[in-house]
Amino acid sequence: MGYVAEIPRRNWFAYFELLSERASSHPLRLEVEDGQGSPWRMEQALPLVGIDVESREPGTLEVTVGTLRREFTHHVSEPEHVHLLMDDEGNLQCIRIEDRDGVRSLLYFEGGEPVAAWFHAEAPGADGAASWA
Repeated sequence: MGYVAEIPRRNWFAYFELLSERASSHPLRLEVEDGQGSPWRMEQALPLVGIDVESREPGTLEVTVGTLRREFTHHVSEPEHVHLLMDDEGNLQCIRIEDRDGVRSLLYFEGGEPVAAWFHAEAPGADGAASWA
C-alpha cells in the first residue's frame, strides 16, 4: 500500500542534502501541475544532480537534473509543503513539492534500483497511511 509523509520545513535542508548525496545520478522524471489544466512533463528521466533549498534565491527550492554536458534546473518559488510517497519497503516513489499558489512539482524516481526514503512514518511530521490528494 505504501504511505505518505510530510517533511517538516525545518528538516528540508538536511533531508535534501542527504538525498542529493545518496541518490545522485538516479533517474528522475519531473511533472508540474499548475491546477489550471496546463500540466508540464519532462518526457525523459534524467540523472539527479541535486535538490537545493534556498541556494541562490531565498524562499526557493531548486531541483537540478542532467549530465555533465547539459543540466536543467527547476525552480520552486515559495514552497509550502514537501510530501514523500513511499512504498511498503520505505523506498521513494515520488516527492511532491507544493508552492504557495498550489502549483505541484512531482519528482518521480525511476530506474531499476530503488531509492531509500531515509524517512519513517513514525517520524515527527509523518502523515501515516498513503493518501495522495
